[in-house]
Amino acid sequence: MLSACSSFSFLPGSKPSIPTPIAANPAAIRIAVLAPEAFRLEEGDLDLTVYQNGGSNEISHDYTLVSVDPSEAKAAIAKFRKPGQVLHLYRLAPSDALALRDQQQEMAAARERGKAKPGFSVDLDKACWDGPVYAPGVPLDVLIEAGGEEGFHPLLSDIDIFALLNRPEESRLKPCS
Repeated sequence: MLSACSSFSFLPGSKPSIPTPIAANPAAIRIAVLAPEAFRLEEGDLDLTVYQNGGSNEISHDYTLVSVDPSEAKAAIAKFRKPGQVLHLYRLAPSDALALRDQQQEMAAARERGKAKPGFSVDLDKACWDGPVYAPGVPLDVLIEAGGEEGFHPLLSDIDIFALLNRPEESRLKPCS
């Protein structure tokens, strides 16, 4: 299983580097996947999970991301991009952005009742590899932009594709068929 995640603890006086799932603007959420050219994600293969753990109830929902023109984020991700990486850019579908608004209200209410730890997770399990297996390779990075002034923030950094291809069968990056 390959996923990228970011969770938030609310400490007095601390400010998270990206908006929390409760404060994020659903219409502005963007997920950037920076990967080698042979790393493949088909439309509908990438899910964003917005969750909140702790307290008396867990709140979690998966949203399928849709691809958008990567040129809209090229400048914003330039400082993260490594040689050989290709940019894939995704956002929530409009109907999912509305559903996330409802989830945010539920999460905010639950947070007021007790400890809560919200977060984002991106599931890359449906990705595949369409190229030769070699090492060392171009790393995989996953970034999120959630509507704040800070821009993109890393969720997953410098993942070695060769290591993913050589994991045990159940968790490895599969070859494309």
